[in-house]
Amino acid sequence: MTEAEAFDKFDDRLKLNPAERLRAEKCHNEITLLLKAAGLITGAFLQGSFARKTMIRPLRDIDKVVILADSLLGLSPDDVMDRLEDVLRVKYPKATFDRTRHSLKIDFGDDSFCFDVVPAWETTTNDDDVLIANRESGQWDRSNTRELMRVVAKRNEDCEGQFIHVVRMMKYLVAVGMEVEGTIPGLHVESIVYAGMQGPIPYAEACVSMIETAIRVLDGGYTDPTGCDPISNRLTVNARLNARSAFQVAAAKAREARALAEAGDHANSIRVWHDLFAEPFPNAKEQSLGAALASALGGSVTSTGHVSRTSAARQSAPPTRSWKSS
Repeated sequence: MTEAEAFDKFDDRLKLNPAERLRAEKCHNEITLLLKAAGLITGAFLQGSFARKTMIRPLRDIDKVVILADSLLGLSPDDVMDRLEDVLRVKYPKATFDRTRHSLKIDFGDDSFCFDVVPAWETTTNDDDVLIANRESGQWDRSNTRELMRVVAKRNEDCEGQFIHVVRMMKYLVAVGMEVEGTIPGLHVESIVYAGMQGPIPYAEACVSMIETAIRVLDGGYTDPTGCDPISNRLTVNARLNARSAFQVAAAKAREARALAEAGDHANSIRVWHDLFAEPFPNAKEQSLGAALASALGGSVTSTGHVSRTSAARQSAPPTRSWKSS
């Protein structure tokens, strides 16, 4: 297995289950029809990572914007959510309902997905922004979520469909490989990749480049992909420092893995990538003692403790001695 083949397998393992995606889309349409029939909304659309196709397994939180009907004019965000919840509880008596700052959450169980239903009004300005509920302020906040989806779709097209795949890989790295999940939220990861990826590039090279981009932009700052929201300002100083430090460690491993692949040692390259990403990145077969001894002379030792015939690993192999030397 080559490095490129390992990344293809990794990419496939991060994708949402097609049957689960279809089930979620059917549920989305069902909720829309239900609220329309009750006269509470005029339409709805999906947003967030599910809509932008940057969500990784397992399918869980799905963001859904519902455009409110005029009959709800003048109601507060909580009052609107009361009306929506009254209708949805009847249809889904086993679901659990909760609320966030912007949404009514409908949870269909730990082994299923949940919807964050965001009530919104269309704006009257010359754009297609929406005004979304804010329970904390009791007001309605402007959101350019449709523009965000368009911008990401355009960048993905410019990258010949690779952009969303690289975003998933980087999200998985942050969540599992670097163990800083929550420190750098998903949209931040997406924004970092957007800042660094302009066109198609092989996945392994893209991951090295995006990790290095993360180090650079965490030093300075970054906006969301629309360029309107400087979201890096939302991170605490400690969060940025911790994330930058984790990306620096990741960068060293990623550069080593690439160097090994470029030198022709794909097995050890894959081992280092696996060490960085963890499961579900594939791993190479364990190195035998004979193979290690055969590779030791003039080779190098990888960060995973394996011997490479090449000099591309992080440290030189220990010198060998003749059996008869004194």
